Amino acid sequence: MGNGQDWIRQEVKVEERRARHGPSLSLIALLVSLPGGNQAMTWILLLWLSPAYLQAGNSAGSNKVKDFGVNQTARLSGVQGGSIEIPFSFYFTWELAKDPQMTIYWRWKHFHGEFIYNSSSGFIHEHFKDRLVLSWTQPQTSGVLRILDLKEKDQTMYFCRVQLNTITHTEKWQSIPGTHLTITHGTEWKKSGKNQPLNLGTKVGLAVAAAVLLAGVLGLIVFLGWRRRKRQRTKAETPARDLIENTEKVEPEGQYMDPKENPKDNNIVYASIALSSSASPGTPPCQPVHGNPQEETVYSIIKAK
Repeated sequence: MGNGQDWIRQEVKVEERRARHGPSLSLIALLVSLPGGNQAMTWILLLWLSPAYLQAGNSAGSNKVKDFGVNQTARLSGVQGGSIEIPFSFYFTWELAKDPQMTIYWRWKHFHGEFIYNSSSGFIHEHFKDRLVLSWTQPQTSGVLRILDLKEKDQTMYFCRVQLNTITHTEKWQSIPGTHLTITHGTEWKKSGKNQPLNLGTKVGLAVAAAVLLAGVLGLIVFLGWRRRKRQRTKAETPARDLIENTEKVEPEGQYMDPKENPKDNNIVYASIALSSSASPGTPPCQPVHGNPQEETVYSIIKAK
């Protein structure tokens, strides 16, 4: 009897060590198979071992995967004076309230560091004034934190924190590893030879600059074409204007001349008489027409000295 009890005690000690890694059914089967005289001791040992098994069960359950968390990029690098985007996403299994009131916070330097951003109140840390932009809207579970005009002091750790309302309570959780941001100078970035993708702000700026440049070039082309057409129109109008002015200054040939004003040459006086076919005595004589002998008669008179 004593030898059997000693053996059982040794087996119990072995199973206690095994219980730290999980419950075992081998000892339970052994105790149940003992002769009937030892049934009382068997049940006592089972009751004594039960706390160890329960503790082992809790230990095993504690290793299960969490049903909530925040994902962030582990490391990022930005150029001083430029901008950087820190992507994030979060997940959970709770049932949300009708109005979950999701809020995104950001901390820097360490896990319990100062808050630098609050999506609900619009708070921005003084160091990041006018330099933080959060691209995220409720109820999305992912977004991007953009830091503009990077400074040397921005090189540190950043942690995203999430808060929301479930149907029973309010939950808050935060990224544990966070994102480590490294700031480099422009020369160092060029020497490294690493091509980083352009962020959204830079792409928009380049597109706007290209559109403005294109509009300026088109405007210049239109202006030069308009000036060229204006010069051609001016050159075409100048000869016509000169011709009209010269024509107005030339007196028509064969117009009526007063006999008193006719020149004298060799004591010969020339006079012209215009014939009029009008029967009305008050009608003035018609102007002679050059080259029409039927409407003009010239008389000459010779006077001796």
